[in-house]
Amino acid sequence: MDFVTLIKFRRKLTKDDVSKTDQIIKSNPSVKVREMLWTFGQYDGLLVAEAPDVDTYMQFVLQFSDYLATETLVAVPREKALKLAGLR
Repeated sequence: MDFVTLIKFRRKLTKDDVSKTDQIIKSNPSVKVREMLWTFGQYDGLLVAEAPDVDTYMQFVLQFSDYLATETLVAVPREKALKLAGLR
C-alpha cells in the first residue's frame, strides 16, 4: 500500500529529532520511505512511503508524534483507481 503523510512540525526541530527520524526509518524495514520533502505553505513537509498494510504504517507514523503532527492519505496509483472505478 502507498501512503502520503502531510507533516507539520510541533516545534523547532533539533539535531536529535533528525537523528531520531533516521533511526525510526532504519528500524522499520517493512516501511519503505520513497521520498521525504520539506515544503512551503500549510504543511512543513511530506513523506511518501510504502507499507504492507494500514496497521504497520500507523505504528510507524505514531513514532514521530512527539515532534510532528501528521495527516496520512492512502494513495492509489491512477491506473489502478481507473480500473476500480470501471473507467478502464
